[in-house]
Amino acid sequence: MLIAQSIPGSGELIVPVERNSTNEMGGSVTGAIVQSGTVHGGVHITTPIPAPEIPHQLPPAPAFFTGRDDESAEVDVAASDVAGRPALVVISGPGGVGKSALALRWLHMNAERFPDGQLYADLGAFGAGVPVSPSHVLPRFLRAMGVHVDDIPVDLADQSALFRSVTSNKRVAVLADDAESVAQVRPLLPAAGGVVVVTSRWRLAGLALDGARLILVDALDVDAGVDLLSHALGHDRVAGEPDQARDVVTMCAGLPLALRLVAARMATKPRWPLARVVDSLSDERRRLSVLAVAGELPVGTSFDLSYRELTPAAARLYRLLGLYPGTEFGVGLAGATADVSEEEAEQLLDELLDASLLIDRGPDTYRFHDLLRLHAARHADNQDSADEREHAVHRMVLWHLDHAIAADLVVMPLRQRWGPRSEVIRQRPPAFTNPRDALDWLDRHHIGILAVLRAAVGRFDDEAWQLCQALWSLYHNRRPPLADWVATHEPGLESARRAGDRIAEARMHVQLGYGHLTVEAFDVAAEHFTAALHLGRSVRHRDTEATALEHLGLAAKGAGRLDQALDHFTAALAITDELGHTRVTVLLLRRLGETLCDAGLVAEAVAPLRRAEELAAGLGDRVLRARVSLSLAIAHTRSGRASDAVTALEEVVDTFHSTGADHYRAEALEALADAHLGIDDPVGARRHLETALVLYDRSPGPRSAKVRERLEVLGRGPGASAPAPPDVTSK
Repeated sequence: MLIAQSIPGSGELIVPVERNSTNEMGGSVTGAIVQSGTVHGGVHITTPIPAPEIPHQLPPAPAFFTGRDDESAEVDVAASDVAGRPALVVISGPGGVGKSALALRWLHMNAERFPDGQLYADLGAFGAGVPVSPSHVLPRFLRAMGVHVDDIPVDLADQSALFRSVTSNKRVAVLADDAESVAQVRPLLPAAGGVVVVTSRWRLAGLALDGARLILVDALDVDAGVDLLSHALGHDRVAGEPDQARDVVTMCAGLPLALRLVAARMATKPRWPLARVVDSLSDERRRLSVLAVAGELPVGTSFDLSYRELTPAAARLYRLLGLYPGTEFGVGLAGATADVSEEEAEQLLDELLDASLLIDRGPDTYRFHDLLRLHAARHADNQDSADEREHAVHRMVLWHLDHAIAADLVVMPLRQRWGPRSEVIRQRPPAFTNPRDALDWLDRHHIGILAVLRAAVGRFDDEAWQLCQALWSLYHNRRPPLADWVATHEPGLESARRAGDRIAEARMHVQLGYGHLTVEAFDVAAEHFTAALHLGRSVRHRDTEATALEHLGLAAKGAGRLDQALDHFTAALAITDELGHTRVTVLLLRRLGETLCDAGLVAEAVAPLRRAEELAAGLGDRVLRARVSLSLAIAHTRSGRASDAVTALEEVVDTFHSTGADHYRAEALEALADAHLGIDDPVGARRHLETALVLYDRSPGPRSAKVRERLEVLGRGPGASAPAPPDVTSK
């Protein structure tokens, strides 16, 4: 007789046959028991291996989560089933922006989609130790999926192949957190039917070959940031100081890590108001130091981990761009800042993007997260000499100045300019193919130009006022609000004074005065023009004197002092005739003709306007010629020749549209409306006034109000807003 007993934990037991056995059993017995007569050979007993538990390795979901609806929806789309391979999602962004929180939140919310398990690996790209090799991760994954330790191969490729075999016909989720490289992630991809979510400060572009979908995570908006603070500190505490809460979010630049650190500080000080945190964060130089809590990774240290991985050239560009006073920049400015070619700058920007130390906002448009900008500037202060930092800022100023002058020269090629840089740029090939493109460039870069101009005052004064001068074509054609004129020209005026250049100072007065003309502040404008006149006469600069007189005439004309306006225009015309400045002569003849028209002397107005038309024809300036044609057409309408005016004005409108001179186009449309009224066509007049109103409303002012009043007279409802007619963009 044979008694055989299985041993717990063993799958198979071989018991030899013993002769003369007795059928006896004593003590306690566990496992399988076989009772038999004579047994020939051996007995093989196999016990079933218990099914492995389904792994649920994910860390807990974040306690507070807000403001990621769009990103979560992107993960939903990216994680949909993909035939023949696992869905692969790469969530990338700067340190502390909430990449892991987004991944964990989504995976926990969608756990039922992956019933065969959720696997987790911290790959440690920016942890305290060295990054984790996939050869250390895969054995843990395989054991979790039920593979016996003795059956796990040593070779990485074999481990990866076995993992794919084990996960075939299964739906598993894998979170590869804080990845450093594609090589870390690729062996961890399961068979089809699952999802791999990767978080990384790097964009891991190589995973695109495996079908990865990249999702970029940016800072929280203000409302979401306030919501995060409310969850952490309590609704009542945050609701009691709503403005201060929004200030805290803004100063933390919406970075979840920074907000959590603030909340951690405040949680232990329940009697502290949020206003105290605002005060401590107000000093940009100390802000990163304030955003630290004992036992937690400070914001600055988190950024340092990414910074240390950069090549020396990329690290230098990162530091110097931190000195840029504007917000967005492109390859050209980056190259100028670091004094490298645009090709090299683009490669370095790609490295910064891949490290999530920059944000790309579109083609050739980059910007810093606000706290990263402070981090970069702090490293520049610590690592770059004062001379190197100053040279970098000077190169930024020169880049903006040269491009602004290049655009200004294309829009107004014949305009007289003061300062040496214009002549340097004039010798180069045109940077823009047409005036509209040049104006659009100035419009897009206006905020950056303003920031650089302010930074240049007191440091690079000669460049500052020349930069302001180069904005003339943009302001003259697009007519921004008066606040923009003041914001740029007051610093320009200060720099001209600091530079001791009276002619430059006079030009700043003229341009600033013209800004006040656009809002019909005629007396303020006249003060600036009078100051320019005195400056021009003090250095006996006849061009400046003529320009000041011309603009004094415009102020007088706007105020209804037509006789005074005629005197100023006539005096200025005498100077320009003497100097032989044809373009300015054309402008003054047009001003003279318009003033005579306003005075009811239409017949007398035709002669100076005809002379202006003849002179303009030989200059090749389409906009200048169209402006003269506009004045002549107005004279025709007032003299009873409205049908002739309609034909001429339609051509004028087309010219202004094609050159991007939107304000002049609006003026021409007003004149065209008058001409249509002159031929008894109120419907046509209304149509042109509606279009003019759309253009004026891009920078609302007195002209908008007057056109709106005219439309009401023509039958529109009081206060109605004119819809954009089709020809605003398509004509």
